[in-house]
Amino acid sequence: MSSTSAPPHLLQRMAEKKKELEHLLALRQFASRLQTHFDELSEKFEALTQGNEAVCKVLENWTDVFRTIELTENYAAVDQDQNQQRSSLVKIPII
Repeated sequence: MSSTSAPPHLLQRMAEKKKELEHLLALRQFASRLQTHFDELSEKFEALTQGNEAVCKVLENWTDVFRTIELTENYAAVDQDQNQQRSSLVKIPII
């Protein structure tokens, strides 16, 4: 049975199905591109997340650095006070 002898409504239905197939194939291609795009975007977000975690650790360490500086300054002040007391004791003139 040739396509020219088929009833017109079947020929029209076949043409519609061919267009539908073309649209589905185009949709599959777009979906594939979209998936690739989202995969790349996911990788970039993963890199950003790792970078943020590294920055967070650095900032957490700065709290310890400032605390250490403060403790060092306090010990230096106490040590200086003790040295001044010792030096004042040593500098008493003996007559």
